[in-house]
Amino acid sequence: MTDLAKYTSLRVGGPAKKIVHVSSETEIIAAIEQAGDSPILILGGGTNLLVSDNGFDGTVIRISNNSVKSEVDACSGATLTIGAGEDWDTFVQTTIDRGFAGLETLSGIPGTVGAAPIQNIGAYGHEVSEFITRVRTYDRQEKTVKTFTNAECQFTYRNSYFKAHPGRYVVLDVQFQIRIGEMSDPITYLELAKKLGVEPGDKASVKQTRTAVLELRASKGMLLSQDDHDSWSAGSFFTNPIISQQAADALPNAAPKMF
Repeated sequence: MTDLAKYTSLRVGGPAKKIVHVSSETEIIAAIEQAGDSPILILGGGTNLLVSDNGFDGTVIRISNNSVKSEVDACSGATLTIGAGEDWDTFVQTTIDRGFAGLETLSGIPGTVGAAPIQNIGAYGHEVSEFITRVRTYDRQEKTVKTFTNAECQFTYRNSYFKAHPGRYVVLDVQFQIRIGEMSDPITYLELAKKLGVEPGDKASVKQTRTAVLELRASKGMLLSQDDHDSWSAGSFFTNPIISQQAADALPNAAPKMF
C-alpha cells in the first residue's frame, strides 16, 4: 500500500487500499467505473485535505491530466480549455507568459485547475468564476459526461453547485475566457494596492501584480514550498467575513479590505 502523506500538502496520511493514477479523461472515467460501489477519493494537488493515519479504505484516484486547448483572437482574447489535473499556479504563470491578463491576483493558490471551480477559489479581490465559461464533469450518479455553463455552476462566494452536491461530479476540464493585455484589472484589495504602490481602483502591470501577490502570500506562510516546513499546510480553506460598511469604517486603516 502507498501512504497518502506523499501526496498531501500537510505531508500526513496513512495508506490507501488502492491508488490509481490517471492522466486522461478516458482513464478518469474508467477508474471511477471500475471502483464500483467502493469509497472513492478524488485527489488532485492534495490541499484542503487531511488524511487520517489509518489511511483510506477505498480507491484513491489521483488526477494528473493537464491537456491544454487554446483559441486566441486579437480582439476577444483567449479561450483556454485546461485539464483538471493541471497545477493551478503553473497555469496562471503560463497565461502571463503568453501575454494574457486576469488571473494574476489568483497567483500562488495551491491545488489543481479541477479543484478551482468547486469552491470558486479567489484572492485579492477576484474569483475564478469571473473567468470560467464552462466546466465539464463526469456525473457519477447518471454515469455520463455533463457540461455546466457558468450560470449553471451557481457560483457564489467560495461555493458552487458542485460543492453543494459533494461526491457526485468529478471535474474533467475547465474552460476559461481571458483577455490579452499587460495591465491588470483594477486593484480593489487595499493590501495589494499598498504593496503595488497604487490607489485602490488603479491598475498595475500583470507581472508586477503576480510578483506582489506571491510576496504577500509568502510573508504569511501561504506559499507552499518543498523546503520550508512552516509552509506545509492544507491551504486556505477559511472565508472572509462580509460586514456592513459601517462596521468596515470602524476597522483600523491597515486592516485588509476589499470594497
